Order: sequence, then C-alpha cells, then structure tokens
Amino acid sequence: MADASFTRCPSAAMLDDAQAGALLGSGGWPLRSVIEPFDAARYAPPEIGPQPAPPGAAHYELDLASDTGPYNGQWGIIMLVAFNAPDDVTPELERWYEQEHIDLLMRAPGWLRARRYRVKSHSGGPAWTSMAFHELADMSVMESPERAFARSTPWRAELEKGAWFQSAGRGVFRALA
Repeated sequence: MADASFTRCPSAAMLDDAQAGALLGSGGWPLRSVIEPFDAARYAPPEIGPQPAPPGAAHYELDLASDTGPYNGQWGIIMLVAFNAPDDVTPELERWYEQEHIDLLMRAPGWLRARRYRVKSHSGGPAWTSMAFHELADMSVMESPERAFARSTPWRAELEKGAWFQSAGRGVFRALA
C-alpha cells in the first residue's frame, strides 16, 4: 500500500471551486492551481492516506522518501515539483535534495514543510518518478532570497543540464474555497 496520493483533474479548469470540490470527492486536501489552466487537484499526505481518483483524472500513488517534519499551522500554498529522473541519476537527485536543496529552502521564512515521494504507480498524466510537495505560508515565499539561493548552487546547475530536469513538472496550488 502507498503512503500518499496525488490526483489532478485538468478537465476542472472551467469549474468553480464548489464544482471542482464535488468532482474531487472527499478525503485529502482539495486544491486549485493558481496558475493556468486552474485545474483541480487533491493531495492526500500520509496522515490522510491514499485516496481514490475520479474517472479520467491523473492519479499517483506515492511512497514517502523524506519529510522535514510536522508543521501544525495552516499553509497557504502547496508547491509541487515532479521529475522523471533516469535510474542512473536518481541517487544523485536524492543526495542533492537531502544534503543541500531542502535545507536551503527551509531557511526561507514561510517555507513550512517539504515532503518528497517516490512514485509507486500512476494512471494518466506524465510518468513522474518522484514528487516533492512544499507547504508554504503564501506566494511571497516563492520570491525569497533563500529560494533564489537554493536554485543557484553549482550542484543544482549540474543537475539542470539534464533534459529530465528541464522537463520537470511544476504546480502551485491553493486550498479550494
């Protein structure tokens, strides 16, 4: 059994929050993209457990790889970064996350928590191998000098040379109203 799940419904772009929430169903954290195409999603972290997906949605079953630890306050934004890393690069990607990147991000005021997952299985959507969910206080954290620094290190620059890194999936979500 997987630890968590993520479901994304691109067809929900034309729905309001109430309709998108109804499409997603109950369980997990219902989300709405803050960047176009404004699709709906549901993230079910380990404390909730995997949730089923509505028909036609992209769905990922996830195994927890790392977690910066609990944050009991309210987040404002969930930022998702997903990679389809080749097998020979995965150990280096994981070392970078664990030995440098996450620590640098967590220094930013308002960067509340980071959880990384290995994709156990998926249906629909891109074939990602790993996903990272970052809980942020608000959008301003994305403009912090700490985030800029974490994105400018020599180690990251080396990883960025790979086509797999350049084709990473990204999403920024808010809670459904």
